[in-house]
Amino acid sequence: MHLDLTAFLQAWQHDPSGMDVRTIDTEGGRTVLQVRVSLGVLQMELDGRPDGGHPTALADISETTGELSPEQILRLREEIAQFDARIQALLMLGDPARAAQDGDHIRQIGLLLADRTHDDALAVQHLRRGITLRARAAAEAALTGKRTDLARLAIDDALRELRALIPAEACATANDIQLLEGMLELLIPRLPASQRVELESRLQDALRAENYELAAILRDELRLMR
Repeated sequence: MHLDLTAFLQAWQHDPSGMDVRTIDTEGGRTVLQVRVSLGVLQMELDGRPDGGHPTALADISETTGELSPEQILRLREEIAQFDARIQALLMLGDPARAAQDGDHIRQIGLLLADRTHDDALAVQHLRRGITLRARAAAEAALTGKRTDLARLAIDDALRELRALIPAEACATANDIQLLEGMLELLIPRLPASQRVELESRLQDALRAENYELAAILRDELRLMR
């Protein structure tokens, strides 16, 4: 076995403009994910923990009870970093379905932290990250199957979760909400002019009739479906 990786790294040059990602089949018959970075190559398993460890920290710690110890929190945060890195690689590779599963794993860790620690800021930070990554990946997976409806549903559900976690006054500037709202804007079909005019006319009729509940619904439709 040759320990020097020079030839291997020279054969796969790093592209500074982006992250190079590929899958390879191992001698043992597994398919693994490789990422070329400036200092070398990262290799990750496609299933389970990216580093191949079993069980996952989430599965292991979920079997315990009581408040999480600092050591358990550290294990969970290290696992989040691993799954986060694999999500980015999977999205670049074009495998959003697996990336969505990993996003849900981070979300589940966030829920565990929220339930069994007193550090609300830490729990919300990781919960928001998991919600956002899962939604982004799930939407991309749905779009590969031309299911715009499922993509919108994934993003809408995530936005509801995020708005329940984030103070109302901070929602307008929250990066994760802005990201998902931007994705949602791209999915919203533009109405033909005739339908838009009809909605505007119905809105004016609702206002004249002082039916403000209907007016609010119609106004939202016009804002979203422009």
